[in-house]
Amino acid sequence: MPFKKYTVVVTNELIDAMVEFNFNPGFNAKKNGEKFGWLQIGKRITIATPKIAIEPHAGLHGGRYIPLIGGVPYSGFCSIGSFSYSYSCLPEPVKVGRYCSISTGLKFLDSTHPITTLTTSAALFRIQNKLFTRCQTPQVESFSKRFRAKGDKPYPEIGHDVWIGHGVTLAMGIKIGTGAIIAANSTVVRDVPPYAIVGGNPAQIIKMRFEPSLVENLLKSQWWEFDPQEIFSLDFTNPQSVCEEIGLRNLTPYRPNVFDLAQFAEEAPTGQSTP
Repeated sequence: MPFKKYTVVVTNELIDAMVEFNFNPGFNAKKNGEKFGWLQIGKRITIATPKIAIEPHAGLHGGRYIPLIGGVPYSGFCSIGSFSYSYSCLPEPVKVGRYCSISTGLKFLDSTHPITTLTTSAALFRIQNKLFTRCQTPQVESFSKRFRAKGDKPYPEIGHDVWIGHGVTLAMGIKIGTGAIIAANSTVVRDVPPYAIVGGNPAQIIKMRFEPSLVENLLKSQWWEFDPQEIFSLDFTNPQSVCEEIGLRNLTPYRPNVFDLAQFAEEAPTGQSTP
C-alpha cells in the first residue's frame, strides 16, 4: 500500500514564517530575491508527512536528502530541536535533539541486499535493470515485490548535545546517546552510549567525556530542557556545578512552539515523487 505524500509549495508566506521562527535553511541565510538558503519561491517539495517537529533556532542547511541507491529520497526537512544544526542532508524520519552539531558528509546505510538467499546480487530485486534481464524468472519477479531494498530498520535516533564530525556513516536502527561525539570519517554500526567519544570503522569507544558519576548527573539534570538564558548564566565550564545548581534552583522550563509545516502542506497526488 503506497504511503500518503504531501506537497509544500515554497511561498513568501512560508519563508516569512520561517524567518520569524528563526529556522534557517542555510548558515545565517537571508532571503535573497527568490531564494532562502536551499529553498526557492515556487518550488514544490514533496514530504512523507507534515508531522515534522522543528523547534525554533534550528538549522537544516543541507537541502534535499539523496539516499544510497535503493533508499528513499526525502525533502530536506526533519524533526530537529532548538540550537541544533546540520550541514548534511537529513532524511525526514531522523529525529535530532537539541544543541546538536552535524558536519558535512553524513551518510546513512539505508540500502541493503538479501543475505540469506542464494546470492546477494541485485539481480533478485532490480528486475528493471537491463544487466539482469537474463536472470528474470517468475520466482525472481515474485521475490522482488517482497524485498525491501531500504531494509526494515528505522533511521537512527540522535539525542541531545551530539557532535557528529565530517564524513560519518550511520547504520540503521541505532541510537546516538546524548552528549556523544562521533569522530570524522567513522562508521557507526551499534548504539553509542551517552557522553561517549567514538571513532573508527567500525566505530569503537575511544574514551568517555566525563566520569560515570558526572554522566549520570548530567542525564538526570536534563539541562537542555531549561531556558538557555538561565542555563548559560551558570558556570557552564564546570558541568558538575551546573548539575548542582539545577537541583537547587527553580529554573524555567524551555517549552518552545513547534513550527507547523502542516499548515503549508496539501496532500500530493498518488505517485508524485520529491522534485
